[in-house]
Amino acid sequence: MASETIDGLDSILAALATMQANVERSQKSQAHDYLEKFQKSPEAWTQTHSLLSSPKTTAEAKLFAATTLKGKITYDLDQLPRDSLFSLRDSILALLVTFHEGPRPIRTQLCVCLANLAIQMLEWKNVLAQVGSTLGSGAGDCILEFLRILPEEVTEGRKNHLT
Repeated sequence: MASETIDGLDSILAALATMQANVERSQKSQAHDYLEKFQKSPEAWTQTHSLLSSPKTTAEAKLFAATTLKGKITYDLDQLPRDSLFSLRDSILALLVTFHEGPRPIRTQLCVCLANLAIQMLEWKNVLAQVGSTLGSGAGDCILEFLRILPEEVTEGRKNHLT
């Protein structure tokens, strides 16, 4: 099973590299189709975390992973059992601890992920207290960014379906 994940990560990284490379249009189209299929797959839940945690992943690939995770939370949250949402929350918080200093685009996407999850996860009652205590006083910019994003996500109604 571990080799499947590694192969999956290698395939994703290869497709991302193809998208940025000077290659024929057909190769880019094939890579695009592969990445789009990946983003819709249930495996994207775990592989985005692997990409974000892997030291061999480029900043661009990590941004792709964070953006994919945001899409999964917004549109595919029903792919997860309801009782796994707490672990998803905890893993996003852990990723924010890692990326609290940046790169900023990745941190922003993770803040959006957490905000969208907080909106949809009605069981999570102490959102602000938990985000503040988890990130701590050394992550002031990250906490401020989350506090800026949360009301934007609430008021913009980003197709969040409360579950």
